[in-house]
Amino acid sequence: MLDKRYQTLVVLADTNSFTKTAQVLFITQPAVSQQITSLENELNLSLVIRDHNRIHLTDIGQKLADYAKQVEFESQKVLNSLKTPTKFNMGCTLSLSSTLLPKFLNHLSDRIQISTTEIKNTDHILQNIRDGKIDFGLVEGNFDTTEFDSFFLQKENFVCISHQQLDISTIEDVFNQTLLIREPGSGSRNIFENWLATQNYKISDFTKVMEIASPNTIIELLKQIPGITFIYESLVAAEIKNGQLKKLDFPGFKIEHPINLVFLKNSYFKNTYQELTTSFLQETNSITY
Repeated sequence: MLDKRYQTLVVLADTNSFTKTAQVLFITQPAVSQQITSLENELNLSLVIRDHNRIHLTDIGQKLADYAKQVEFESQKVLNSLKTPTKFNMGCTLSLSSTLLPKFLNHLSDRIQISTTEIKNTDHILQNIRDGKIDFGLVEGNFDTTEFDSFFLQKENFVCISHQQLDISTIEDVFNQTLLIREPGSGSRNIFENWLATQNYKISDFTKVMEIASPNTIIELLKQIPGITFIYESLVAAEIKNGQLKKLDFPGFKIEHPINLVFLKNSYFKNTYQELTTSFLQETNSITY
């Protein structure tokens, strides 16, 4: 378990207040200040900037608080695993919830216990991993590799899809169409925005933009109204095959993006996650299509 001074630093990082930290920990305000000062003196580091009645953590202080929070989460889970079989909290991004997630959960069913599965966009999943609310997530969006570790699961084709009646022949033509796009924070939107930037475009260059949080809603709406979207091909494979939607191919537009199992760096359970990933890949590759 963590030294109580580190626990105090973790709470202080959330509150940015000696008074509120004291209330959360049921100790006095001077005790909070003394613990932080003691930690600074021991480490010979400046962790907190005191500005009259306001305080905030230095960059080093925030990094130490984040690390201490991770150690606390991990140590508690390790202790629990010594008493009972470990239960993992898992997250998954919306774009993968109807394709990869069912297969992965089925694979996990006789290997580990999953107590909850949270389905949110990439930013939410990553934040919940930071906060210890989930242990790992299936993520298609980008993430900070200095903060998170990962194991590769598969690649997905990212394609442009249109209403079947639209006639579009060049990439420039798409900007005159209604764009149906995920909300900020989603992995698929991030991927699309990054690609647009390489072409010196941005989302605001489209004539009309509709932000919709659900990939399934985007797909259903696109069947009904003229418009386009950029989405993982596996989500619309059936609609492309039966002619309900149309896949658009443009010169120079070819995006493949990796899908990863993501977790906090230096996790005690890294080997467990690697075993799950390896066995899933072996099982997937053994299927004959």
